[in-house]
Amino acid sequence: MQSQENIAILIVVGCLAMLVLVIAIIMFVAIYQRKILLKEAKIKLIESEKQIDLFKASVQAEEQQKEKIANNLHDEINPLLTLLKQNLSKHRLQAQKNTFDPDTLKADSEIIDKAIEGIRTTCMDLIPSFLFEFGFLKSIEDYIYTHKQHENYSVEIENNTQPQDINVFDKQTQLAIYRVCLEILNNIFKHSACKHFKMSVQKNAEVLILEFSHDGKGVTNEDIEIYTEKSKGLGLKSLKARALILNAKIDYLLSQNNASVKLIIPYTV
Repeated sequence: MQSQENIAILIVVGCLAMLVLVIAIIMFVAIYQRKILLKEAKIKLIESEKQIDLFKASVQAEEQQKEKIANNLHDEINPLLTLLKQNLSKHRLQAQKNTFDPDTLKADSEIIDKAIEGIRTTCMDLIPSFLFEFGFLKSIEDYIYTHKQHENYSVEIENNTQPQDINVFDKQTQLAIYRVCLEILNNIFKHSACKHFKMSVQKNAEVLILEFSHDGKGVTNEDIEIYTEKSKGLGLKSLKARALILNAKIDYLLSQNNASVKLIIPYTV
């Protein structure tokens, strides 16, 4: 009888021990899962704060763009037009006195050329005049060739897409893509010191791929992340924000003799 009681006690103790062990395991798993969830929530919060910072940078960049355009009009175009008006007044008085010299019109013609170039540059900063007519791809090509006129490098453009591959994007999306490409191009032209530049465009499955390659100084994805974090300017941050809005990926590749930037844009923007 005593032996049976001992066995019963051992069974009860064993069951209690098993129950305690099960409860401990459940509590451990619950605490571990809670830590994982808290960690994930913290990561999401950090990512959310980063995205907010990126969008703020994008908005600030847009405001700076507007300010730049206003300054261009006020500081560059307005003085030229004022000077031209003064010259026209002089010409009118000279004509009345029969002392007008037609050769003086050459200087006025140069002023007009400068004003036209300034207005054209401002329009390119705002919206390319033909973007909504010919699409963002032709606008990018025009920007590249316009920039080349003032620099010493060769340009190659390879387009393996059809018009319908581009026109599937609405106008606002095309404008957003154009802005991203301009920021990429400006970074390349400013920092790479390249001698040869190539843009290639192709459609692959459900994405459009624009690749900007050159033989100058390049960067990797790791480099660009560091530059973006440390940069006090808005260029790289606004570039990242605009890519985020497009759900696009920007891939920076670097090899021994070549560097490139790939912009990969899904058609389901």
